[in-house]
Amino acid sequence: MPQPAPAPAPPHKDREAVHTRGEEGKRKVYCEEHGEVLKMYCMVDSTPVCPLCIDTETHRDHNFNPITEAVRICKNELRSSLNTLKERKAVFTGIMHKQEKKISALNGTTEGLMHHVSEEFARMRQFLDERELALKKELAEHMRSLLQPLEENLRGIQRALISIQKDIIYCQTAANQHDSLQFLQEINWLRERPNEEIKHPSVLSAKPCMGLFQGPLQYRVWKEMKNSIIPVPAPLTLDPNTANPWLVLLEDMTSAGVNETWQEVADDPRRFDSSPCVLACQGFETGKHYWEVEVRGKTEWVVGVARESAQRKGDITLSPQDGYWAMWLRNGSNYRALTSPPTRLALASHPGKVGVYLDHEGGQVSFYDADQMSHLYTFAATFAEKLYPFFSPGLRDGRRNSAPVTVHQLKL
Repeated sequence: MPQPAPAPAPPHKDREAVHTRGEEGKRKVYCEEHGEVLKMYCMVDSTPVCPLCIDTETHRDHNFNPITEAVRICKNELRSSLNTLKERKAVFTGIMHKQEKKISALNGTTEGLMHHVSEEFARMRQFLDERELALKKELAEHMRSLLQPLEENLRGIQRALISIQKDIIYCQTAANQHDSLQFLQEINWLRERPNEEIKHPSVLSAKPCMGLFQGPLQYRVWKEMKNSIIPVPAPLTLDPNTANPWLVLLEDMTSAGVNETWQEVADDPRRFDSSPCVLACQGFETGKHYWEVEVRGKTEWVVGVARESAQRKGDITLSPQDGYWAMWLRNGSNYRALTSPPTRLALASHPGKVGVYLDHEGGQVSFYDADQMSHLYTFAATFAEKLYPFFSPGLRDGRRNSAPVTVHQLKL
């Protein structure tokens, strides 16, 4: 039986591929150049091709796969990409949740700090309000004590005026009497009646004590306010048993400088034997504390706190890991917080006094330019033992650094 003639290739129009439906409704796409069914897929150009396209110059030396195989390969690549995207999504979701927790924690810290600031100012306002009411009450009592004799004198003058007015009325009545006998009778009554001698009154005066209520009132109240300040500035003295033999302590034990000679001192386990350092006598196991250190005119110094068990013998490392939370000046302008590694501080001005704030339970050591109360640096840590204020005047640097460091005794 003769075989049927093959179906003619579909006509081409403007070189567009023609789409037809083959067996089971599968779509067939024909090559717009050769009219053949696109059965292969160029893996280089990522495009379907017909068998005739494979041998053309355009696709020479390219890799080809059947359409079904290309689909399988691309789906595998898609699944791999999808898995990678899901993994990245999981990673990014975890990072997002961590960032949200950080933001939440920061907002919580900010809210806590806002509350702390409000409490501190509320405490000051409460003190001022209470002091204002007390002063006003004191002023009212003072004015009452001044007014009392003046008001009593006024009442006496008023009583005298009433008596005089009565006499005037009696005299006028008698003077207007037309009956002669009656007139004489009234005159006799006036002559014979008891006559109270009224002393000539005097005007009393009084002045309030201006010094109590119009003196340096703000300064006076500010000085009274020191009892409500937390923390009260700590009065510190230097401990000679911890002082390096090169250091010289002044008689009041509040200043430390570098001597030109080594001093013979008793060997003490508490003493710094190599580094020119000294601790305060006072240590703190709890609470909030603040003190100020005079460092004016120096080219180097170290100020901070030291753990009681921190190493003091030989070369010491000033870092939190070694029990020291401090900041220093070197070469006249190189300020650093002694973290590990040290953190360089770009200060707008050179502090003449350094303020140190310690919150033992709160795990905070902060440094300030005490003249302006501008913040310099804050350490955050967990303190498990007693901490001592720590000082070093540095090396003499010729004579350029001969000035001592001095614990400033604050007097509010």
